[in-house]
Amino acid sequence: MIRPERVDRTLLALLLLAVLLLVLEPGVVPLFEPDEGRYGEIPREMLASHDFVTPRLNGVLYFEKPPLYYWTVAASMALLGPTELAVRLPGKLAAVSMVLLAVAFARRRWGARTGLLAGLILATSILLVALSRIALIDPMLSAALAAATFAFVSFAERDAAGDVRRARRDLYAFHAACAAAVLLKGLVGVVLPGGAIVLWALVTGRWRTLARVFLPGPVLLFCALAVPWHVAMALRHPDFLQFYFVHEHFQRFATTEHRRAGPPVYFIPVLLAGFLPWTGFFGRFREVWPGFSRGGWRARGTEGFLWIWSVLVFAFFSASGSKLIPYVFPIWPALSVLLALGIERARARGAEFRVDRRLSAAFFGLLFAAAAAYGWGAGYLERFGSARTGLLALSALLGGFVLNVSPRLFGARRGGDPVLTVAAPWLTFVAGLLIVLPGAAREITPWPIASRALEVLEPDDLLLQKGHYLEVLPFYLQRLTPVASLGWSELDFGRSHPGTEALFPSDEAFAAGWNGRRRILVVVHRDQLSAFGRPPLSGTPAEVLAREASGKHLLLSNRRIGSRSGTLD
Repeated sequence: MIRPERVDRTLLALLLLAVLLLVLEPGVVPLFEPDEGRYGEIPREMLASHDFVTPRLNGVLYFEKPPLYYWTVAASMALLGPTELAVRLPGKLAAVSMVLLAVAFARRRWGARTGLLAGLILATSILLVALSRIALIDPMLSAALAAATFAFVSFAERDAAGDVRRARRDLYAFHAACAAAVLLKGLVGVVLPGGAIVLWALVTGRWRTLARVFLPGPVLLFCALAVPWHVAMALRHPDFLQFYFVHEHFQRFATTEHRRAGPPVYFIPVLLAGFLPWTGFFGRFREVWPGFSRGGWRARGTEGFLWIWSVLVFAFFSASGSKLIPYVFPIWPALSVLLALGIERARARGAEFRVDRRLSAAFFGLLFAAAAAYGWGAGYLERFGSARTGLLALSALLGGFVLNVSPRLFGARRGGDPVLTVAAPWLTFVAGLLIVLPGAAREITPWPIASRALEVLEPDDLLLQKGHYLEVLPFYLQRLTPVASLGWSELDFGRSHPGTEALFPSDEAFAAGWNGRRRILVVVHRDQLSAFGRPPLSGTPAEVLAREASGKHLLLSNRRIGSRSGTLD
């Protein structure tokens, strides 16, 4: 029998490794298009203009999101410079803070092992691993909402126990976290926590707790943090309130105008796939389900609130007309805590986890087959220059399959820990992926375009884009890039304002510049290539300086530059 204290130390070591992998940047990984370019460029423009109130993207007004995320990235770049790591660091720290919040919350209520397991489940879930590698608002929003969720539970527990001083402290923390969520992504920062609290009070009958949420001091703190920026923007920009609240909140939820539609079941596969490698343990959620009686929900109020929060957020975004994978990520910390508690309760009553491990083996096997087919069979690992490292990742998946396919073979009845047989091979797989990432990123991002432009661009040159707005370019080149022939894009609101004409030249102005004496570099979408083979652009032959690996974009010049140039066919 494995001694419990040894298992705890092993869990701690695995958790520390998982956290390290969340923050580790394995070499230079170019920014991914479009989100990382956008969330690097807006803070860069704030630093360049010294205007930290009005967000701008490529020089035009950009009111889609509040400023807190931009401020954190700007602070990171002020310390580290305009690098990929600086852009990603706030998201990485948010991911780590989520894990620590889950550990601390579960540990205080159900013991050290449950806390460590909750953190390990969260830190190794594939969705968090992926989101911690990309500059997005969602990890920071999820961290703020996790802080709000856990702070409210602590407040409710201490308020019921009569611990007034600590309950009030928790309430202040709850309101501060909600204010941060509002400054990260708007009204969801109060609508979702508020809705969960109301439903919880309805189910449990604890209306007194609901009333005490609105004590004057904490509410004033929330207003002091969340309101000033919105007022400043409304005073500066008369059309801010209509676009920000009506267009970006209500129309985004109720319509498909933002072109991110999906079926009502959109988030079910996101939940199942996003929690890998722990999806095989989902049956343990039944251990922490409060039941169907009001008494059960009242007696297990903490677990009940975590369930209500998770179901509400999942249902809210499932009903929305706009759907993206990270939208449901705020439920990951709560579900990780519930799953860890369910696993530990099953362990306490002597469960052997046969079904859980066999399901885990099936997932490992399917991932191995898919990775082998695409990595080796389709030649992606060789293309990324990572054949040997890919073998490590594939071996880890195969090891996970073997370790879990036969619970009796590896001693489930003799005290073997199923958590370890899942986490250890999975972390090896994640480590292998991280080593592959730099080579893969150079192939699947616009890095060939950006790096070549950085190499040849001179101060007097003009760089334009045509047909599509490539968002990483302004960040890498540290300059705005005018865009010609731009169709529908997220710049539409900003370019509708006066004074932006120079950033969106007409086709005639573009042609005149191309055929003029000044050297022009153009990043062109492949759909626009035909315009370079007929008048009005045929007067100056196009030289190809670089191509994106996918062929979607090319870097062209109206002057020949060095031996690496080629003629556009």
